Amino acid sequence: MTSLRQLVYLSIWRLGSSSICLTHKSTTLVALTVAGLLHFTQFCNRLRIPERDRMPASRALLSGFVAEAAGTCTGKCIRNWLNGLRAWHKLNGAVWNGNDTWISSLKISADKKGMRFKRPPRGPITPAHLRVLRAVLDISSPMGAAVWSVTLAAYGGCRRLGELLLKTLSGFSTTHDTTRETRITFNAVNGRLTCGIKLVWTKTTTIVGGECILTQIIGVDSDLCPVQAFRNHLRVNHTPPPDTPLFAFRTPKGWRYLTKDTFITTSSAAYRAAGLDLVFGHSYRIGGSLALLSAGVAPEIIMKLGGWSSLCFLLYWRRLQEVIPMAISRAWDERIREFAKTHGHPPDISSLSLDD
Repeated sequence: MTSLRQLVYLSIWRLGSSSICLTHKSTTLVALTVAGLLHFTQFCNRLRIPERDRMPASRALLSGFVAEAAGTCTGKCIRNWLNGLRAWHKLNGAVWNGNDTWISSLKISADKKGMRFKRPPRGPITPAHLRVLRAVLDISSPMGAAVWSVTLAAYGGCRRLGELLLKTLSGFSTTHDTTRETRITFNAVNGRLTCGIKLVWTKTTTIVGGECILTQIIGVDSDLCPVQAFRNHLRVNHTPPPDTPLFAFRTPKGWRYLTKDTFITTSSAAYRAAGLDLVFGHSYRIGGSLALLSAGVAPEIIMKLGGWSSLCFLLYWRRLQEVIPMAISRAWDERIREFAKTHGHPPDISSLSLDD
């Protein structure tokens, strides 16, 4: 009998023969297909469902699959399995019966039952986290320079780590992973140095790519300047060979790629040792967006900076009970200043004479 792996490879070959390029997105599709097929096959084997009844999978069979899985993982996980199973049907030209309203109701039930498996809300990276990490890094060393630079690029540029770093050492692709040959520009805007880095792939635009924009920080937080950190990385990790990933670094044995897992392991160890809050990869852009929001930057600007496709990213923000009052206070302060200027009053209410 043809193995599951062989069947997957056969379908990929059929897809390729139709002149469809296997990009990073389709690689993810293959992973989902394998996971969905594996769990569905195990389910069918337990119930001794004949092979002929597994494709196309009937409404009743799919309903049973979802119902059994509900409560064992998150609803999103089950939806991903179904998406993989649907892709498998599509690749083989089989009818998909998973759009039935009853199955949709079961997926909603799976969402509710899977709530206990959801990860705790991602906390934001804070300046305290950044300074703890900086204290343990030697940014004059190749790896230290790379780690510090990507930290502030993700934080200051509000970018996803997956858009800046490799997922695995063996998974490097020039269509997904930005290299040192990309367009990098430095400009001065309103007295501050800015850096634009062309990203070849982003989560929302895929291969259309996007821009990581870094702005110089001056004043008390100048030690957290992403532009200076990136320039230091370019200086320390100089003269890279062609197709070197953006945040790769030099070693005595050659260039080494910085992966997302290596970065998370390195930074998390520093935070844990300092007793700081648990953070995840997404925490960097959450923390960066929170810092910008607190500074009065408009949500629409932050949305464009971080590559969000809509303002739904506001759902990620934590500590809104602090940020919203600050934003409202700033708005009122601006109105008061405008009123005072228009009517010839001092802008500071404490300067007013209430006896006049």
